[in-house]
Amino acid sequence: MTVWVLAVLLLLIFWGLHAQRLNRKRSAIENELKKLRSAKKNLESSLATRARRLDVLFSAVNEVVMRVDHLGRVMAANAEANAAFNMHRAPDLPQSMLIFYRDPDWHKAFSSALKLLPEATSLPDIHVGGRVLAPRLAPLGKKQALLLCVDVTEKYRIEEQRKRLFTNLMHDLKTPLTSILGYARSIEAFGDDAEVRSEAVSVIADESLRANKFLDALLTIEQIESFSPDSTASANLRQVCETVIHGFSSQLQEKQVNIKYTGQDAAVEVRMAESDLHRILDNLVENALRYTPENSTVFISFASDGNSSELKVVDQGEGVPEKELPRLVERFYRGNRARSRRGDGGHGLGLSIVNELLEKYGGSLDIRNHEQYGLSVEVTLPLAGN
Repeated sequence: MTVWVLAVLLLLIFWGLHAQRLNRKRSAIENELKKLRSAKKNLESSLATRARRLDVLFSAVNEVVMRVDHLGRVMAANAEANAAFNMHRAPDLPQSMLIFYRDPDWHKAFSSALKLLPEATSLPDIHVGGRVLAPRLAPLGKKQALLLCVDVTEKYRIEEQRKRLFTNLMHDLKTPLTSILGYARSIEAFGDDAEVRSEAVSVIADESLRANKFLDALLTIEQIESFSPDSTASANLRQVCETVIHGFSSQLQEKQVNIKYTGQDAAVEVRMAESDLHRILDNLVENALRYTPENSTVFISFASDGNSSELKVVDQGEGVPEKELPRLVERFYRGNRARSRRGDGGHGLGLSIVNELLEKYGGSLDIRNHEQYGLSVEVTLPLAGN
């Protein structure tokens, strides 16, 4: 009996000691868990703080920046992103990027890029709100990334302009060259016929002149981009205008178009090289004559306020749709005016040359439809000595 009691006592002592060891281990584990929870909380707080700081940092960036997670949700966005994607119209973040941009091909590339995190990836361009954005996914670990979108609208516009340049260049040179070649062949085949020879020579001369004027316009554009205006230059506005008009005398007579002056001031000297003023007026008058019908009038008026001089040229054509007016100064933009459709429109560089020259000299250009007539083009020129 005593042996059994002793054995029970020993067993109780053993289990008591084992329980104490288990309690100590449990306490140690609980302490470790408390430390891990505390560390996790501190880490989450630190990450949240860093995320906020990152968001604050990119709020000052002028480019579009969004913080996204591995599921493609927008977690935060700077002011530029809010404006570009109209985020104020959507529910509060986080929200799927699909809500803000719905191009399926782009989202396919975006999803593939998210799977490659933490690898950085360039994405296809985003076209939104008239802007072109070049996005890149920059990793913030495996679960988040920055969607950095650089505005390449201007670069895209220049590239499109370059493409349009070559397209127009091929078209505007091929047409006269084809005519020249055709009539040259006519002379070769029917050179003995005086009538054919006379017509062919006339067409060849006209088409050569057309091609030459187009090349001159291209060279002018190239020169404008690189030159710096002379601040001491001056030219007499009315005198240059009359010289230009005289150069169009045969066209005026052929179309039976009159030029009517109002408010002439022979004493006005503008701060501009005479050759550049001549180029501006030549383009304005040529543009007016092109769209003014036969047996009508082109109105030219002058005004000066002591600081600048205004020259207005008004034709009696059909005018221009209001939505096209801002685009008339774009290079190679011809619009949809009736005579352009009939094939006797210009090369689309005239008003662009005028606008770019005026910008170089600190002048301005205003184009609008006239209340009574066709198109009104008004240029403001700085006076010499100002």
